[in-house]
Amino acid sequence: MKSKLIVAGLLFASLSVPALGEDQQTKIRVDGMTCPFCAATTEKALSEVSGVKSVHTDLEKGVITVCATKESKLDEVSLKEMLLKKGFTYVSKEISNTCKAT
Repeated sequence: MKSKLIVAGLLFASLSVPALGEDQQTKIRVDGMTCPFCAATTEKALSEVSGVKSVHTDLEKGVITVCATKESKLDEVSLKEMLLKKGFTYVSKEISNTCKAT
């Protein structure tokens, strides 16, 4: 009986907590990426940002697609600084409320 109460309590607690860490997709337009090594270095740097779940680069379009929690630090200032350190130019970003498979 005691274990059933504990399980019920944990279930109730998990339902009453607001949803944190909802995912959002950010498409980052970047100039200067020309090779798979360029993509790999930027993908590695972005994947190390807290909250980032996946990163995919389309070299032909110059777009990096990032799936991350809404709390992740993907603001324009941070992105510009990080990409500049890697030798690329941040152009713009577009955010959508759900991650789509790439």
